[in-house]
Amino acid sequence: MAEYEETTQEIFINTEQNFGSSGGDQVNRFRLNFLQEPFESGDEAILRINMTQFNLQKNFYDVNATNNTLRISNLEVSGGPPGSLVMTAGDEFISLPTGDYLNSPDLLMASLGQTIVNYINSKITAPAGTTCSFQMGAGAGAAGGTTENVDTATAFAINASQNFSGGGVVPNEVVGGNYDTVLSKVQKNKQALFFELSSTTAGFTGDFRDVGIKIQCLNIPPGQGTVVTDKGNATPNEQFNDSYALLGGVRIETIQATPLASLAADALTSFSFQRDNTAGGNNLRAVMVGAYPIATGCNTLPYVYLRCEEAENQSSRSIEDAAQSHDHEIIPSRILAKIPRVMDNRQSISYRLENVGGLPFFTNITANYVNHLIFSVTDHRGRVIQPVAPDDYPASVQQRLVDNPGTINTMVSPGWLAGAGTQNTVGNLYCDFAFKISKHNRKIQKNVLQTVPPPILTNNRMEFSGVIPNSIYQN
Repeated sequence: MAEYEETTQEIFINTEQNFGSSGGDQVNRFRLNFLQEPFESGDEAILRINMTQFNLQKNFYDVNATNNTLRISNLEVSGGPPGSLVMTAGDEFISLPTGDYLNSPDLLMASLGQTIVNYINSKITAPAGTTCSFQMGAGAGAAGGTTENVDTATAFAINASQNFSGGGVVPNEVVGGNYDTVLSKVQKNKQALFFELSSTTAGFTGDFRDVGIKIQCLNIPPGQGTVVTDKGNATPNEQFNDSYALLGGVRIETIQATPLASLAADALTSFSFQRDNTAGGNNLRAVMVGAYPIATGCNTLPYVYLRCEEAENQSSRSIEDAAQSHDHEIIPSRILAKIPRVMDNRQSISYRLENVGGLPFFTNITANYVNHLIFSVTDHRGRVIQPVAPDDYPASVQQRLVDNPGTINTMVSPGWLAGAGTQNTVGNLYCDFAFKISKHNRKIQKNVLQTVPPPILTNNRMEFSGVIPNSIYQN
């Protein structure tokens, strides 16, 4: 299609300026008004939006409300003889602490283990001094030694003598470990958490079979119903969560009744939670194993998606809107561009698109008159980017409050928090981008009869209009 160059315009937007303070949003929804300079096209032309540049700093967390939440349930454990384990039943959501995990799946799984332990300990009521603990790995080995470091201490060494980009690897050298064979160094990145119950009460007895832990990584769009637990209705982010992708669990897409643990073998689970098979009834140990490898990048957002409400593309419903039923139908969407996550040579992460010379992302606008455009930046599920709250304290602040609770009650002024607002309105969560709006000529069919012309009789012979008759057929 030919382009009307005189009507083409490059438009640059920085959502930091006024978008948040004027009642809008700097990332998740913002409007661009053309006021007295609207774009128009007649039936002979069509408007096109072409993305040329986009930049969004990653000043939000890799692990956040859209990928850190699991549903966990346990049975009630009633006491038997003195010293027996007593627990209340539960069915609720647990969440990993939000933040960046330094691209270490070990940190993710350690955080998951501690989160599960905190839940179990919150349900234990007797006997006194009874707690649950965990360790990485599968517990004690055949010789009684721990397997905690077996899966993580067998990395290849870097061969600094060879000039390879990024360094070569030497199979017979080992960092931290006494393993000699290549097979011992094969990493599977599937991890196990080993749990154990203990008590300061003499004669303590318990059995993980009675606890009946069930864990689900739910991925159910809100449009398909609402999950209900002991704590009430699930939020959209709780039940439509990407924790399965982050932690290597089985994706659960079916709503099951509460309490989940009471369903026993019929309960769908994302992880195997297996108690030990020690002879006797005092089985205080259990191991949890994931089904699939953990996401080594420790994030579930390799791209962000720029959407425009006035523009339509053909797209899969799975990346359109969290409120819709997700299937594999191809329907029109509002996705304008898919922006990748990039890292520069100083380890700075951003979502950046540079299309100065090409046209990989464009869409046509069917309307003949455009005086405003509404944009939003979302994840692949149509969910908004999660801002970081002002009261999200760093670890040093939290530790300071623990070490000196009487000296300083709080490190952040409550009055300041009340007026701080949110990161995507008055904070530094904003984006800048450029796009080109152009008008293109398109072929149109005029309102004329397109059928074959009727025949014409000449000298009693049939001929067609537009064809010169051959004289040899004439009398």
